Parts: sequence; C-alpha cells; structure tokens
Amino acid sequence: MKPKKLGELKGPFIVWLFFTLYFATLMLLGGSSNGKLPQNVTALLVLSLVSSMSISYGVPLIFLLVFLAVWEKRRALRQIFSSIGLRKTGFVKSVFWGFALFPLMILIGLMTMALSYFLGPAPFLRASVYNSGQTPFWYLYYVVIYSFFPVAVVEEAWARGYMLDRLVPQHPSSLVKALPATLLSSFLFTLWHVPGYLWGYSFSIPWLVGLLTVNVFPLSVVLSVACVRARTRNIIGPVLVHFLLDAMPIILTLA
Repeated sequence: MKPKKLGELKGPFIVWLFFTLYFATLMLLGGSSNGKLPQNVTALLVLSLVSSMSISYGVPLIFLLVFLAVWEKRRALRQIFSSIGLRKTGFVKSVFWGFALFPLMILIGLMTMALSYFLGPAPFLRASVYNSGQTPFWYLYYVVIYSFFPVAVVEEAWARGYMLDRLVPQHPSSLVKALPATLLSSFLFTLWHVPGYLWGYSFSIPWLVGLLTVNVFPLSVVLSVACVRARTRNIIGPVLVHFLLDAMPIILTLA
C-alpha cells in the first residue's frame, strides 16, 4: 500500500478557514490603529486592553477548544490542551530543537532586513513602539506580554499544535514524511497573515509579498521542522522562539 503523504485534511481546513475569516473581518471592521495612547495606566485602559485581547485572540482560542471537544470528542480540558501541544512531556526536546534552529531564523531575519534595500524603509509591524516621544513606556511592557500570550501561544497552538500535527500522517515522523504537512500548514499560516498585513498595517503590495515569501513562510517552515524533529508533539519550544522573534526588538529597547 502506498504510504499517506498527509493525515487529516478536513479538520485543519475548517479551523484555518475560521481563523482566517475571523481575523479578516476584524481587520476590515477595525482597520489600522493609529490613535494616541494615554501616558497613564487606568482601570478603564486595562479593561479596554483585556477586551481587545479577548476579541482578537480569545474568540479563536475558544473556537479551537470547542471544535476539539466536538470534532475529536475530547471532553477534559487538560486533554484538549495536550492534544494541541501544550503539554509537559517532551518539554526539553521541544525547547532544544526550537533553539537549535534559531540560527536559521536569524538568517531569515537578515534576509528580511535586506528587503529594505529593494523596497525602501521597512514597515515594521510595531514601528510606533520606537517613537519614544509619543508612545508611553508602559506600552513596551504590554507588547512584550502580548507577544507571548496570546500571540505566540495561540498562533502556535493552532498552526503547529493543531494544523501541522493533524496533517502529519503519523507520529513520530521523519522530516521527509512530514514535508507535505510542513509545507501545507506553513502555506496556510502564511495566507492567514494577508488580511492583517493589508488592512491592519496597510503594507504595500511589494512589502506584503516580500514579507510573506522571505519572512513568514520560511520562519513557519523552520518552526514546523523543529516540531517534527523533536518528535514529542510539544509546541513549547516553537512558542518561546515565536515569542522571542516578535518581542526581541522591544526587549532590547527596554534593556
């Protein structure tokens, strides 16, 4: 019998479609946020930030958990989280392979910076953070926390913990056997960024294409390879690396 190149397709596609349509709707309704931030932290501000976080990532996370409970009939919350790679077992191997491939991610980052030579000044996703004259200091800490949870945790949970895991035909799997799943899940994860880049950050088409092909897709592939190579079905390593890739410029600013 010919070996399967991919595992389950229907479930990952449903989850990807919901995540993509949901974030696209948020971007179309909300657009880019260029409002001036208050200098002082108030209870109303905290409530606003928590509400915004819940709307942007809380709803998709709840959908994923409910979907797993219904689609895969997983009833215990601990079992659900474990099924998307948020587990204790395999922690060391997951972290090891995540950081073992970190040099490749640095190389991808340098390639991304090189785009500025051809396309002009880079439209960094959080450029406003570096405007110390207008951005309050507390916002730097907020972005660092936000980069870990919900961003890194939720994105890795559905991209690597669910989509990649279900698309891989068997576990543990070799990199060759997992290649179709790695490429497909990374391609879908890359497409998910399009609405945010277009409507949320108003990137030009050249920068959109450049970032997706030189940054988002290859980084997703490397994170997926780390998951497969660890052979633990644990996403803690990719979560930490994802967090550092997003938050390192801000952490260096704080330092």
